[in-house]
Amino acid sequence: MGTFINYYSFLLVSFGIIGVAALVLLTHKPKLNDYISFGIIAFITIMTWVILHPRQTPLMGDSKNVLNMIGAGTPVLLEFQSPYCISCTQIKPAVDQLERELSAQVSIGPQLHILRVNVQNQIGKDLGSVYGFQATPTFIFFDADGKELWRQIGNFDPQKVRDSLK
Repeated sequence: MGTFINYYSFLLVSFGIIGVAALVLLTHKPKLNDYISFGIIAFITIMTWVILHPRQTPLMGDSKNVLNMIGAGTPVLLEFQSPYCISCTQIKPAVDQLERELSAQVSIGPQLHILRVNVQNQIGKDLGSVYGFQATPTFIFFDADGKELWRQIGNFDPQKVRDSLK
């Protein structure tokens, strides 16, 4: 299957259904309530995508910069994900919460860097070959010296990350 249309493309199907509904709506003399209902459904679908889809961490440069961050004195959680991965979408709120909890401590500095890498981008492809990526989502935890302590494939346990920081 291609990288754009694959079995994770539930959102693409949703937009297709909305497109068909729009065509039907426009060809059957709709009333104001029909337009309002359609607008609400389209808005909810778009907002669901905006809120839930996984995003790659903004990385400056290329995969060498990511490799330089690993082992640079702060533990790193490297997540291999895809915007079409249903499990990645389900896990995202837990990863976001952990990131807010551990990455943004201004007074003492971050306790952890969370790097989210899209496996469909060049950086993800480069790092995937370096770390033996096999499936999304994959989480790899590195200590402050860059030593891989553990990896999890398919699920995410925030408490395991907290315990690893101790």
